[in-house]
Amino acid sequence: MSAGEAEQIYLCPRCLQAYNSAGRCLKDGSELLTCRLGDSNDPCRRPLMDAKGRVVTRAPVWWLRHTVADIINSKRKSFKDYN
Repeated sequence: MSAGEAEQIYLCPRCLQAYNSAGRCLKDGSELLTCRLGDSNDPCRRPLMDAKGRVVTRAPVWWLRHTVADIINSKRKSFKDYN
């Protein structure tokens, strides 16, 4: 992977099975989510924190953007460094 290329995986939103290519989950047939993880220092790999620096959830921000983006967007001012 080159320095400018972000790591990308494909995940089933129901069972979280990971795949190397896009398509459907072999276990339950769900359409796979394309997830670009960012580089190792990217803030999207950190857990979501509130404005006071407290961890809101252990899930990384990149996963939350794919699964609960409407909640993240509605409360954006409450979270730091993830706009």
